[in-house]
This record gives sequence, C-alpha cells and structure tokens, in this order.
Amino acid sequence: MQKILEGDLSKIEVPDVLTFLNMGHRTGVLALERSEQETKLFFRDGRPVYATSTRDDLRLGSMLVRMGKVQADVLEKVLSGPRKPGRIGHALLAENVLSEAELASLLKVQVSEVIFDTFAWRAGVFSFWDGVPPPSTAVTLDMDLQNLLMEGVRRIDERDRLSEVFPDLEMAVEAVANPERVKHSVTLTPDEWKVFFLVDGRRSLADICRLVANPDDLATLQILHNLVLAKFVAVAPPVPVPAAETAVAADPRGTHKLHDGKPVVPAPPVAVEFAAVMRPRPEDDTREIVTPKAVQYLGHVGKVTVSRLTLVVAGKETSFPLTRDTYTLGRHRNNDIVISDPKVSSFHARLDRSPEGFLLVDLKSRNGSYVNGERIESAQLNTGDEVRLGPALIAYKVDYISSS
Repeated sequence: MQKILEGDLSKIEVPDVLTFLNMGHRTGVLALERSEQETKLFFRDGRPVYATSTRDDLRLGSMLVRMGKVQADVLEKVLSGPRKPGRIGHALLAENVLSEAELASLLKVQVSEVIFDTFAWRAGVFSFWDGVPPPSTAVTLDMDLQNLLMEGVRRIDERDRLSEVFPDLEMAVEAVANPERVKHSVTLTPDEWKVFFLVDGRRSLADICRLVANPDDLATLQILHNLVLAKFVAVAPPVPVPAAETAVAADPRGTHKLHDGKPVVPAPPVAVEFAAVMRPRPEDDTREIVTPKAVQYLGHVGKVTVSRLTLVVAGKETSFPLTRDTYTLGRHRNNDIVISDPKVSSFHARLDRSPEGFLLVDLKSRNGSYVNGERIESAQLNTGDEVRLGPALIAYKVDYISSS
C-alpha cells in the first residue's frame, strides 16, 4: 500500500480528482477527510466502485428510512434482535424485509449517495492509496464515470456561485468529450441534451442562453456548469472577431453560411478521424442511480429521418444536408446558418432533431418565423414545407425515413 497522491480540497474539487484517477485507470482507495467526517472511495481501473462514510445519514439504515424503503419502527425492531455488528443488510434479509435483489440495488444506491455527498465539499484533505481493493464482500457499483459525475453535479444547486464560476458571459464554450461517444454511452435530460448540442466552440455563454430561449437564464447556466464539472464541455476566452470577415466565406470550423439566402457548403476538412462508438456494458448500473428524466440520446428515437434544406436561385437548387442534431439560424456570425439581412434577428430560429424529423423553433425573433405562410412559435416540419425567415425562403425536404 503506497500513498501516491494527496491534496487540499479547497484548491481542487472532488470531480476533478475523480477524473484524474479515471484517466490513470488507478485501483486503490481515495480517503477524504474534514473536521466532522471521513469518507473512503474505492476505485477499480479508474472507476469508483464502493464507498463508505462516517456520516450518520449516509449509513444504510438511515438511507432506507429516508427513501421510504423501510419504516423506522421496522428497522428499529430488526436492529434490536441478535445480529453481527455492521450487518444490517443480512438482518433485513433474514426478516424478509428486503429481497436479495432489492438489497443489492439499494447498496449500489448507497454507494452512489456517499460519492455524491463529496461533490459539495469545499474544504478538507484527500489522499490516494494505490493498490487497495474494496472489501471482498462489498456490493460494487459499475457505472461510466461521466454518468456518475453528471448525476452528482445535478444534485448541487450552485446558483449563488454562478457569477464566480462564469465571470464573463462572453466566454466561449467548447466540447471536450467526443459527441458521438456521449450520444451512445451517456444519459442526459432533454434540457441538458439541448444545451450540449448548442456547444460548438464559437458560441458564448450568453449566446447559448439566448438560443435555449429559457426565461430563466440561471437554469441554463446551471446546466452549463454541470456539463463543465462533468468534463463534457469547457469555457475559454471570448473568440475574437476577425477584422475583415466576408459573409460568403466558409467558417473554418465547418459552419455552413447563407449569404442573401444562398448556402455555401465548405470543403470537407482534411484528415478527419472519428472515435469508435462505445456502448454501455449490459451490467452497467446507470439506471439504478441517475434521475429518471435522463435518457440516452438514441434510446428514445424509434426511426431515422434523413432530410435537408434546399434553396432555388436562378433555377439552380442548392442543398444543405441536416446531419447534426441542432442548428441555429440568424444574422449573428455564431449561427450554423447565417442569413445576412437586417430583417433577420441575431438568433432568429433553431432546428431541433426529433423522432419525427426536425422541429423549427422561433427564438422570439423580431419579425417572426413562418412555415407555409403562417407565423409559428414552433412547428414540426414535413417534406415540402417552406420556411421563411425575413426575406429568405428555404424548403425542407425529407429524403428517407426508416421503418423503425
């Protein structure tokens, strides 16, 4: 047993420590201490699999009563009988209060609750001891670290710290996790998916808040903060605006632009390499732990729709394939589709992929968004629909819909 890491929790947050150990695929125990509490997190190949704490309300009995799984008087009666110290679970099994499957599930929930409790620590010390395995009789957790981190930070309301975390709302937000991996192995709530897909490295915190169009910007900033803590995204200094930027140039980051309503498709980037798709293992415990609102991105989509936007200019049709999950349209340069006209709002509308195709959402634009001549707040698009934003008329076409 060798101590290979130690530090001060006022200088580094627990999610950062967990991420560091995960990157190193470490096996051992992380001991965290503060004045009134000691907690131990056991790791196997970089994943937290077991945890214990001296905090009373994190003990199994207290948690079962708090969750309504066992009545307080029943627990007291079970504990008053003959049993070995520290074997509450065995006593509950012997009295048929819980089944083995229920107990195993609840023990995993207890492990996660102990881990989540440490995410709010702002003081204390930590040390990591290499090579220490969890107890041989422990029921261990098997869960992707990013799912674990995201669920933990969901439970921390840090709105009072957001001005400290994000001192400048013009800071750009960029993805640091592979989006394809996230879509196949991570569970997020619908609101979290919406925010995640608006992160492109160019848009600022303020841009994303406007595009989400939630009256409560703090709720959007809280989601962004959670995504930062879970290592999905990172913030960076504001992106400088080039001194001379032509509207017809293709954005170097791959943005498709419209000049006077005409899309210009950039040349494909050189030497593109896609990471292999990773799927959760069958024994993954994510569903035991995370909020029921969190879903896998592809888990609720029953069919695949291949669609595009088209524009006819001087008898020539130009197509813009819709391959991503969210697109924004407007006059501001940080949109995915830029329409250079004063009648178009800076962030005018958003296209969101749905199980039925694409949904057009108006972002409280000044002059409105229209589908087939009718002003809309949101509308499911069907093949042949005509979308008008300011003077730009764009047709929506569906090329293929899978049967399931």
